[in-house]
Amino acid sequence: MTPKEFESLMYIITAHTVEKIAERTGKSENEAMLEFLRSRVYAVLENEQSKAWHFSTTMIAQLFIDEQNGCLTWPEVA
Repeated sequence: MTPKEFESLMYIITAHTVEKIAERTGKSENEAMLEFLRSRVYAVLENEQSKAWHFSTTMIAQLFIDEQNGCLTWPEVA
């Protein structure tokens, strides 16, 4: 994947994930975006080699919520 393709993919993943976080937590999308961009989950997600971008936005949102609750556990990938 080229850097430009990954950047485009990250934009889409981030937008959809933030929408799900806002829905689940009742936070505004702006607040959800700021918190997500500062999270450990996002730091891993933006590293293309982590392959975390393969996860669904629903799973990424749940990982973020788990991180916020202090119980982040990454799923095992085969």
